[in-house]
Amino acid sequence: MKILAIETSCDIASVSILEDNNLILELKETAAKTHSEALMPLIDRVLKETSLSLDNIDLFAVDNGPRLFYRY
Repeated sequence: MKILAIETSCDIASVSILEDNNLILELKETAAKTHSEALMPLIDRVLKETSLSLDNIDLFAVDNGPRLFYRY
């Protein structure tokens, strides 16, 4: 199972691709108060660097952190 994981609960935006329990690729960017600008390019980049498309993703995982993305 391929998982696209997105984390935006802190100043660092993170996007990862996992296959079962194995990390394939993780990309991070310091994006304090700019997650809305950083997130889509990170997702695009992680998919391109792994030669995957959204059709290959079986599960999307997102955090439920302190909601910094929505607060600003």
